[in-house]
Order: sequence, then structure tokens, then C-alpha cells
Amino acid sequence: MIRLLTCMFLALMTTAGPSRAGWDEAKAALARQDWEPALRELRPLAAAGHTEAQARLGHMMLNGIGTPRNEAEAIPLLTAAAGKNDPLAQFALGSAYFQGRGVPADRDRALTLFGQAADQNQPNALNNLGQIYFQGIGIPKDEAKALTYLRKAADLGMSASWETIGIAYWHGRGVAADHAEAARWLMKAAERGHMVAQNLYGAALWNGDGVSKNQTEAVQWFERAGQQGDGSSLYNAGVAYKNGTGVARDPEKAYYYFILAERQAKPQEIRKMVEARDKARQETNPDQEKRAQAQAAAWKPASPAGAAKGSDKAPPRPQITSGSGFAVTPDGVVLTNSHVVRSCRNIRVTIGDGTRPEAASVIARDETNDLAALKTSLRPADIARFREDRPLRSGDEVVVVGFPLSTLLSREPNITAGVISAMAGIRGDKRHYQLTAPIQRGNSGGPVVDMSGSVVGVVVATLNVTREAERSGAIPQNVNFAIKSDLARKFLTDNAIPYSTAAAGAPLSAADVGDRVRKVTAFIECEG
Repeated sequence: MIRLLTCMFLALMTTAGPSRAGWDEAKAALARQDWEPALRELRPLAAAGHTEAQARLGHMMLNGIGTPRNEAEAIPLLTAAAGKNDPLAQFALGSAYFQGRGVPADRDRALTLFGQAADQNQPNALNNLGQIYFQGIGIPKDEAKALTYLRKAADLGMSASWETIGIAYWHGRGVAADHAEAARWLMKAAERGHMVAQNLYGAALWNGDGVSKNQTEAVQWFERAGQQGDGSSLYNAGVAYKNGTGVARDPEKAYYYFILAERQAKPQEIRKMVEARDKARQETNPDQEKRAQAQAAAWKPASPAGAAKGSDKAPPRPQITSGSGFAVTPDGVVLTNSHVVRSCRNIRVTIGDGTRPEAASVIARDETNDLAALKTSLRPADIARFREDRPLRSGDEVVVVGFPLSTLLSREPNITAGVISAMAGIRGDKRHYQLTAPIQRGNSGGPVVDMSGSVVGVVVATLNVTREAERSGAIPQNVNFAIKSDLARKFLTDNAIPYSTAAAGAPLSAADVGDRVRKVTAFIECEG
């Protein structure tokens, strides 16, 4: 961060007037990264209204560079300099508004300030705008527009932009997929300490995808990314040492990496990591096991090296979660749980086996009963129909369709079968059924259907097995809950959303029910 800021100071330091001597001394101190004399010269210059001194002093105070953070003093300095069109002040003040630091969070104001700074080719502002459009943070995602900003920032040496351009080429986002071009950008960003780039470049080397295959070097990149806390890279390193691929086989080191991978895993990946850890443990002797556990207990993620720190890093990536739902109208209204979309800035929906997600918005919500309706522009080939007659009984067979563990499993509807095990939920809650059909994180909001394919409920929760085991000493099996369809139908009626019903028909096999219902089941992505 310091080197980057120094270069930025030098590139923009031009002024004239009576204060020239003090300004020259400030510039020289900043170039040496000698903060005490720099601050000594900047303070009187800023007090006298020197624009560039105000910008640099404000930036240093906002970020605690050479001085304790002081947002109360930084904001007026940056506001004054930004009003005089100083690009560094515009970028820094935009960052304050974006993060709500010293001022109320205001994304629109932040984007305006970033835009003003970007118009003057301020590299950090160009990078931030590119990252924001690429991720769709508070604005509609526009990956092609993002790349125009990112390329300009990349040309000015912003390594966070190198990483994102590499990601774009790797996944074909905003540009045609090109793994050779991706690898070129990812290698540059990886060398500057960017964790995602290190992981992806390691994958390219491991598979010989876009670069010459080199599994030994791949493991080195996985280990470097893993040192920063990337769970996937820790897992990849564990696999390499377990199998002796690219490195000498080392069960102790494999077990160590799998312990860390489980610790750093995303919730939906924990099961995979735990299974790998336990299998690796079986291959160690008691001494190896103890050493690996002791080393893992002492481990802490390292900070990124070099320019990947500070102002050269991208804005925080939004958290992406997922859930399920189902189409209830031909014009694309989808029913799901309220908790699936509660904290979403952006919602994307895919129905059935469709590959193109569409933006969605919440048009109705019931927090008490955990239901929500989404409006999309999708036109499903069919819609779900609620069971009209013959109420369910305990023991009736049901099928659950949804998208559990979407980052770990395939992006296609999963079908599981079970029975209604009780006509009430936790503590006798009459709004819910208890069912045995297995569900996982990501199933929430999906349909529960009878054996003719008519909706009888909406998946809402599963019992917390770990917590219950700790409380009672017993591990419960397949204790899951669904909102009864009567409540879902009332929610739709109360919000003037039409729906269709069907009489219970002849029973089908679970596979046939799944084939029918998967066409109307929705995959929902929430970007927080």
C-alpha cells in the first residue's frame, strides 16, 4: 500500500505559489515514506488551503498512514480538496462514503466521487468502479462496463484489476472465455499476493489449462493462497500431499492441510472438508497426528504480501448465498422463503434446467411465516400446482426438489424422497409438517410435493444436528420441516398473486415426480 500511495503522490504533486518550499519538502518526505516530516509540512499547508496537501493529509488521516486514524479531521480536508477537483481526495472521500467511515454510508455519493476521480485516471477509483460493476454492488451488474474501467486501472499498475480481468477471462464474464489470456493476468496478480489469483493460477498449472502443466508449481501457489486462508487452496494442497502429486507423498502434511481447510471452509463445503480430514487422519500414526494437530492449532492466516494490501485491493466481495423456490404464475412469479432473500442486494433466478439467470425483485414478504414472492422476467414452461383435496396424513410419501449445496454439488435440481413424519413442527407448531426427506442448506424455499406432483408444502428448515447432539447426546436423523401449503396459498391470496391447484392424481414414482416438478423449481442466488 505504501509504495502505491507514494507513486500516486508523486504523479499528482504539482502546484506553485508562496508555499512551494514547504510543498517540495512534503513531496520529498512522502517519496521517502518518511511520515513524520511529511505530516509536519502538510499540516500548515492544508490549514492554508493548499489543495494537494489537504488531499494527502486527509487520505493519511482516513487510513492511519503515519498517524492515528482520525476520520473527524480527515473528512473536512477531503471534502474541501474534492470540491476543488483533486482526484485523490475524490477517491478517498468516495471510499469513506462507500464504507460509511466518518460519514453516513451513501453508495450513490461514493459512485459519483469515484466517477469524478476516474475521469482524471485516478487508478484506485478506476479499480473500484470496475470491481463494483463487475460484482453488481448496489447497482446492476455490468461486466463489460466493468472491464473498461479495470483495463485502465490495470494499465496504471493496479494488481487487483489484474486479478479480476483474469477471473473474467477464466469464467467468460463480460468477455469470451480464454484460459491462456486468463492465466497471463492471473500469474501477474498471483505474484503480487492476490489470493484468488493464486488459487486459479494454481488450478491452471495443475490441469495444464491455458499454461503448460506443472503440478509442482501448482502446489506452491495453492500453499501461498492457503497461507492467506483460502479454504479451497488448503484443500487442494492437502489432496496433493495425500496422493503425492506434484510433491512427495506426506500423510502428516495432508492431514494438516485438511484440518485447516475444514476450519476455513464455507458452510456448504464443510462436509467435504471433514470427510477429507478424517480419511487423511487414518493414514497418520499417533505422532504424526499430534504434530499436525499442534501445528494447525498454532496457525493463523497471513496478511497478503506487497501491493495486495491497502488501497490496491478490491472492495469487499459480496457474500453469495443460494436457495430454492418454485414458479407459481406463467409470468414468472416465484415463491420462496423470506430468509432466502432477506439480505440480498441483488437476486438472480433460474427456473428448471435453464442456464441463464434473470434478475428478480421481492414483491411480497411475510417474515412471520417465512414466505416471499419474487417477480422475474422468466416465462416458465409450466407452473407448480397446489394439492386441492385429500389432506395429507402422517406416513404419506412426499418428494422434495431443490438446489442444496450449490457450490459443492451440481447446479441441477436435486430430488429426494421421504414421508410426512408428523403433522406439526418444532414444539408442536401447527404451521409446519415434519418430514424425513433429506434436505441441506440451499433447499430452503423449494417445493414439497405429493406423489402426483402437487405442492403440499414449502421447505423451511432442518434440525441443527450438532446443537441437538450437544444438548441431548443423541444424533437425530432426517428431521426436517416444511410450511404447509394452506399457509402458502393464503400468503399468495393476501398479496393478489394468482396460483393454480390440482386434485391429487394417481401416484407416480419418485423419479417421475421429480421429472415433472424440476421444470418449475427455481434456483435463487442472493448477493449480499
